[in-house]
Amino acid sequence: MRKQVILGKLLHPGKGSRRFLVESRSVVYGFLVVLMALSVGLSWTFERTANTIRKNADPAIHEDIPQLRFLLDMDSAILRYEQVLDGYYSQTINVAQYLYAGTIARKEMESALEGLRRLQRGDPSIDALYLGYLSLERAASKLERTATNDGSPRAASVQKLIFDHNENAKALRLQINSLKNSAQQALSGSGDKVDSNIKGLAYLVHWYDAFALLSCGLMIYHIREKFRVEKELHHQAGHDPLTGLPHRRAFVARLKSMSCEPSIVVLGTIDGYSRLVGGYGHAFADQVMVNIALLIERAAKLHGGEVYRLDGANFAILYGVGSSGDELGDSTERLRETVRYANCHEGKELHVTLSLGTARYPEDGLEPDVLLRNADAALQAASKAGGDVTIEYGKKLNEQLLSRLQLETDLRHAIERGELELYYQPQQSMNDEGLIGFEALIRWRRNGELVSPASFIPLAEETGLIVTIGDWVLEQSCLQLQKWMTDAKCRITVAVNISPLQFADPFFVNKVERIITASGVNPACIELEITEGVMVNDIGATTKMLKALQNIGVRLAIDDFGTGYSSLSYLTQLPVEKLKIDQSFVRDITVASPQQTVVQATIGLAHNLGMIVIAEGVETEVQQRLLKSWGCDEIQGYYYSRPLQASAASVFLYSRKITTIVDTA
Repeated sequence: MRKQVILGKLLHPGKGSRRFLVESRSVVYGFLVVLMALSVGLSWTFERTANTIRKNADPAIHEDIPQLRFLLDMDSAILRYEQVLDGYYSQTINVAQYLYAGTIARKEMESALEGLRRLQRGDPSIDALYLGYLSLERAASKLERTATNDGSPRAASVQKLIFDHNENAKALRLQINSLKNSAQQALSGSGDKVDSNIKGLAYLVHWYDAFALLSCGLMIYHIREKFRVEKELHHQAGHDPLTGLPHRRAFVARLKSMSCEPSIVVLGTIDGYSRLVGGYGHAFADQVMVNIALLIERAAKLHGGEVYRLDGANFAILYGVGSSGDELGDSTERLRETVRYANCHEGKELHVTLSLGTARYPEDGLEPDVLLRNADAALQAASKAGGDVTIEYGKKLNEQLLSRLQLETDLRHAIERGELELYYQPQQSMNDEGLIGFEALIRWRRNGELVSPASFIPLAEETGLIVTIGDWVLEQSCLQLQKWMTDAKCRITVAVNISPLQFADPFFVNKVERIITASGVNPACIELEITEGVMVNDIGATTKMLKALQNIGVRLAIDDFGTGYSSLSYLTQLPVEKLKIDQSFVRDITVASPQQTVVQATIGLAHNLGMIVIAEGVETEVQQRLLKSWGCDEIQGYYYSRPLQASAASVFLYSRKITTIVDTA
């Protein structure tokens, strides 16, 4: 890693690296001058003594020294092998380690012995040494087989073999020592022949000096580089590489080192940063992040704050003692204003805001983890509130967050636990006041108690669980409808709400077709209610999707009409058959109000477009009469019936007049 760092500095030098190159250049030049001087002296010495040394040293160089080197290598290998045996006997190594290390040591013996045999062909002493090695090899093979089978070195059979094997190794070393002595004596004789030319020693001294100088230079170089790299790594270990700000670990360490003096932790996130990355790319977003980090740091320092970058678009600011509520408000407001107005980068106009969550030490937590968790709870509340706000931590935030997390966990298991159930609210025809069908409404019985749909439906939408739940609702509605049609020999309609996430699923049409086919229900008896907000997002894609659904045979309705961004133009383009007036308009139609005009106009518009109109939330007879007088086709609400469980809805179905009755046989 350090070599890579150094190489990187050499290839891409910064200011510090340029200084490093200048300093290293002078050191290298000095080393080369010394080396050249030593080379001249070495050449002079070599020219004078080369002939004499060659004549007297040839036998030692070509015979004695190689022989001694091979003998030393073999002696060293035997010594290591004895250590392996001792280690195995003392159980400091296991059988596998003994087999591995012993094999390596014997291969080294064999390699050294082969070198001796090549060097001294036909030498009886070398042949005797070879025979001793073969004896050792046979004993080793036997010991390895026994050790593999018996396992423990304490076994009697293994101990005897180890003892005998050790004796073989010692005998072999005695032979080697004898040969070493002979080789050393021969070398000593060769040395005596060249002692007349003592200047030859200067050759070795000069090389030793050169090696010493080289070693010292390399040591100095590496020590200096080590200090530099360690300093750089120490900085990197505590700072974010992009912004240069201290990172999360440094922030946590700072929190742990805080004294008992009150402090304030502010967590912030750049609202919509992910959209910035998706729209302009990571490189552009990184530059924006660097600029925003500088602005946040400057703004925070005005109030004595320490700024840290945690991860992604998240920052932390730590304010010291003495920050009152007003001072905290001033500092956080300055932070948000600084980011909010820094809205131009590379010629692109940006709309960036900052959400902040605060927690106080020690009131909101003594431990760093607790303090961060509470500040993060406040930050999440700020983001959920729409961003560009500051929220201070309160205990209710944690309670709400924990409650929401538990609710989400339970909701994920609601289907498999059988906690979800469908209620069916009857829908009435205004012409003959007969039953035309039901709307399927999801209910969740959690721990035996019903949970309000207003509590879990938005959560399901936010987490994506609404897709799975919506598929389940459609499937159960189809199965129940098929049962009713079989039992009652009648044709009614069941309306099912479709969430925006379901409608956005590219496989939604296939799912609907598969579910309807599997249930055997008549698709014309299934009515899919889709909110108008989903329909107007992309008229072209919506129309294509609705026509595909219409080809299956299902009926289509616009749900909650008037609550979104209503547009009269899109109504003429969408292949829908029914329009549902939202209950918020029905609630106040009994008094003279703009709602009366809106409802009457909606009914007239829908009829002119050939649509059926149904009003939901009808609770009183007065509302029913008014809607009927205005030409409303169908109603749904407490006036006719509350939502009913499947069993109660069955009783309701069998006891009521049904507007459309067909023979299903």
